[in-house]
Amino acid sequence: MFKRLLFCTLTLAAQSAFDRGNDHLRAGRLADAEQAYKLHLKTNPTDAQALANLGAVQARREDYASAIVSYQRALKAAPSLTPIFLNLGLAHYKQRQWPQALGAFNEFLKFQPAHRQTLQLRALTLLELESFPEAAKAFEALTPTNDATVLIGLATAYTKSNRAAEAQKLLGPLLDQGTSPELQLTLGQAYFGEGQDADAMAAFQKARALNPNLPTLGLHIGAVLWRQRKLPEAVAEFRGELKRFPADAEANFTLGTAVALTGGDLKESEQLLRKALAQKPNHPRANYQLAKLVWQQRKAPEAIPCLERAVKNDPDLREAYYLLGRVYQETGRKADSQRVFARVKELADKARSRQLDLFSEPAQQ
Repeated sequence: MFKRLLFCTLTLAAQSAFDRGNDHLRAGRLADAEQAYKLHLKTNPTDAQALANLGAVQARREDYASAIVSYQRALKAAPSLTPIFLNLGLAHYKQRQWPQALGAFNEFLKFQPAHRQTLQLRALTLLELESFPEAAKAFEALTPTNDATVLIGLATAYTKSNRAAEAQKLLGPLLDQGTSPELQLTLGQAYFGEGQDADAMAAFQKARALNPNLPTLGLHIGAVLWRQRKLPEAVAEFRGELKRFPADAEANFTLGTAVALTGGDLKESEQLLRKALAQKPNHPRANYQLAKLVWQQRKAPEAIPCLERAVKNDPDLREAYYLLGRVYQETGRKADSQRVFARVKELADKARSRQLDLFSEPAQQ
């Protein structure tokens, strides 16, 4: 009897903790809510609703790593609670875990395929994954619209897919609605893709005047300066971007490559490229540039994994194929070398334009 009474008391206490958690959550007392839900879960560890609520509290407290664990536990306990996939995707998105975010959004859309917020988040995630043609299709599915965010996203996807003229056409009407730093950034990218450096720089400078800390802005201004052969000014812009966003993979890659190509400190260049690859291990050009540095240090075997990753993730990267062919030659892999050089010739024959690639090199034959 005593054990039964004790069990009932604990059960009531746990239920009371769950209710208190809900009250705290509604009142915005997030720390108290988290504590109450955790107390409830000690007795009811598979309560999916409590786990989902706990995840929501942790997300609001910006503890996204813990929120992800809570959401995953909730889904394991109750796979039918499909709305949790959206929250899980958002938590991964905030953590910049793009593949996981995309997977969660895709799962949610299986059950609610017309959910506009998720469709837009999925499109933005595809941009971050650099799946630009697929991102363009995802944004196109959200049109027609007057939502500037969607139109800017679509224009960005067009620009990154070598469709700069379509991007400019899309952005033109937006200028009549006012301006924003994001809009000016996207407009500048479109101009840059068309080779209109003066217009691109003007748009980027307008963006800087509106928001000097806009992510990637320094990289784009530096890109214009680089193409104008103003190399010290370009490197200074790249350094400024990295100072503002020291963990950004693209900033580390861009500065690391620029340092190497301008005859700077090769140790610094290698460190920066390795930091970029720590964030994006499959970045094709970061792998290529690091492999080139390693190869120049007469460490040909160490360059092979980087080069193989580079061509796997960008099957059109001629420079990487050419260097891989040379490295295969040097390491005695003649058959592999011949196969790779055949691919180099095939790519050269296609005469693929690389206008958007700041550090592209002439085709090797």
